[in-house]
Amino acid sequence: MGMPDWWNTKRLGMLVHTTAAAVPAWAPIGQDPAWYRAHLGDELDDVVLHPQPMVEVLAHHRDRWGHIEHYDDFVPLLTFERFDAEHWARLARDTGAGYSMIVAKHHDGWSWWDAPNSSRRMTEHGPARNVLAEFAAACERNDLTFGTSYSLLDWGDQRYPSDDYVTDVLHRDVLDLVDRYGSSRLRGDGHWGHDAGHWRTADLLRAVRAINPSVIVDDRWRASKADVPDGGPELVRTFDNDCPDDITPGPWELTRTIGLGLGHNRNERRQHHLSGLDIVSLYTEVVAKGGNLVLAVGPTADGTVPGLQTAPMRDAGTWIRRYDHVLATSAPWATWGDATTRLVAGPTPGTVYAVDLAGAGRFATIDAGAHRITAAHRLGGLDGGGDVDVRFEQRHDGLRITEPPLHPSERFDDDAIGVAVYRLSIEPADRPIELFTPAEAAPIELAPLLAGARPGDIVQLGEGEYLGPAVVPSGVVMRGLGSNRTIIRATRHGIVAPAPALTVERSARIEHLAVVSDASGARSEPVAPVLVEVTGTFATILGCSVGGHVVVTGDDVMLRAVTGRGVVAHNADRLSVSRCAFTGNGWDVGVELVGGGGQTIESTRFGGHLCAVRATESTGTVIRGNTMTARWWGVHLDRTEDAHVHANHLRSTMRAVDVDGGVGAVIDGNAALGGDSGCLVQAGAARCHVGGNHWEDCRVGLVVWDSPDLTHHDNIGVDLHQTDGAVVDGP
Repeated sequence: MGMPDWWNTKRLGMLVHTTAAAVPAWAPIGQDPAWYRAHLGDELDDVVLHPQPMVEVLAHHRDRWGHIEHYDDFVPLLTFERFDAEHWARLARDTGAGYSMIVAKHHDGWSWWDAPNSSRRMTEHGPARNVLAEFAAACERNDLTFGTSYSLLDWGDQRYPSDDYVTDVLHRDVLDLVDRYGSSRLRGDGHWGHDAGHWRTADLLRAVRAINPSVIVDDRWRASKADVPDGGPELVRTFDNDCPDDITPGPWELTRTIGLGLGHNRNERRQHHLSGLDIVSLYTEVVAKGGNLVLAVGPTADGTVPGLQTAPMRDAGTWIRRYDHVLATSAPWATWGDATTRLVAGPTPGTVYAVDLAGAGRFATIDAGAHRITAAHRLGGLDGGGDVDVRFEQRHDGLRITEPPLHPSERFDDDAIGVAVYRLSIEPADRPIELFTPAEAAPIELAPLLAGARPGDIVQLGEGEYLGPAVVPSGVVMRGLGSNRTIIRATRHGIVAPAPALTVERSARIEHLAVVSDASGARSEPVAPVLVEVTGTFATILGCSVGGHVVVTGDDVMLRAVTGRGVVAHNADRLSVSRCAFTGNGWDVGVELVGGGGQTIESTRFGGHLCAVRATESTGTVIRGNTMTARWWGVHLDRTEDAHVHANHLRSTMRAVDVDGGVGAVIDGNAALGGDSGCLVQAGAARCHVGGNHWEDCRVGLVVWDSPDLTHHDNIGVDLHQTDGAVVDGP
């Protein structure tokens, strides 16, 4: 039967993220306030990635909630006295959403409906009303397809994760949500602790589809294609925060919070939220790449959604509702666009809709050699008038709309969004007659080319694709023609990760080439493949692009001008990483140093990682002159000795520098802007010195926790959010 009709016509959804953590509503900027209980340090199952405890949360709880001993003591304060399900549903409609979900149960174990086998129900505690039922009814009244998000992880049920929990709680809850409340979209969460066999996912999905064959489920239930009953909708692939890099086949869904974390966080300011234009940009990118977008909001303890979240959503909705009749039913075209444009195929052959986010009227990704534009119209005139014919010219560098120019009132401002949408009539371009059919060169096995190489040899590779795995022998230089011309590929078989494409031995060098795998380029891959393994001492990687990780186990290795996902070094002494650029997927580490000493990470750009640089039990590591943007950590020193973090520029990162134990760290001359803290020193870190740093637009400057012999001076805090936030100490 494929996907139900609504999935392909309602491309925007809204998730209401309800938890008891709405009462404290507090987390460091960039963290998820919904994880407040874990951040307090309670002994809990299956807490991964999130720091536990978080000393920032301990300090806040000490100062504000000292009378609250247990997390569940917040529940009586969760009044929801201003909750109106109709307001939530209208917010979704105003945004242009066609479906909406509510968190039926999060990891804290509190159910927001009359769950069949639980005493932890918000129907009898806290709000003392069936919030889920009221919202489901409001969705039906407002023509919103209703769905639910359910956490398999449960910190409040003593039966978790036993078979009794799976049978009596998990399965019964989910079937109840489908049977009694008509949940048409089941979003899983908290699934990582166990596999599909433990959750008995195949049995659950069969039971769900017996009630409603068109229910949509996703990969968060640990399901595989084999677990899905025949004839039903496909599993939805899920992404968090960031889009896949390119058009992605099959049904998929991106969840993005309006702020920085799941749930309402009192620390977040306007600059920490998406703007209306950000939402339009993200929605059109998702649609152009073939997916659906879910925007997550977090209500407060009184049941209302704060204006910092609702304002940009309604702002975006004025545009989305105007143009969604063509966008929601579109399909990916030959290319999705670029940073400032979007391209989608309309239902009529030869029709393409082009979205101009920058107002420049230039579409560089429309290839004049393959496509010829015969007509262009601007839809709707942004004042609600009719379509407008526009003049255009098509050149070798793409399509340019030449007139009429965009009026200034049609550009984005605080009150409205003016983003033009053009309907293009396109036909195949005339191609020159080919006297000979060009033959595509077959990939070349690389290993035989290196088999006879000796120290001192230079192996020059040509333009084209080569297949690994291969070993670059000791003392051999392997050189390409550039990362866009010489490509070495590691192939994977099924779900098995590929073997490294290259193994680099002692004093060997690889230069000016790209190393990729079948999964390369997909930042959404949860774990990047290891594509290059450097086992020899004095090896060098220069000017290469690596679509995965480089693993280093040899000493005195140098990486220079390398782009890719990152580097992992195990007990590697004197590693040098410089002038590189690494981009993560939100959950990985840019450079991970485990053991070893004397490493230098300098003049490198990091973006999109969970942690830019982490050093664990290393000695004498120097991290200097780097530019970093990461989710939770810029530099994380974990039990290091004599590390030096100097002159780095860190932006929008929760913890710019985190010194976690160890001895002799020096943190000086760094600039941190827009994160939560400029520097955190904790866990008994000894003889640590923090001086001459600049912390601007952060919540606090320096946090010192259980590290009494720290010295600090000459640090400058500018526009810190918290009163007396220059130094926070404890416990």
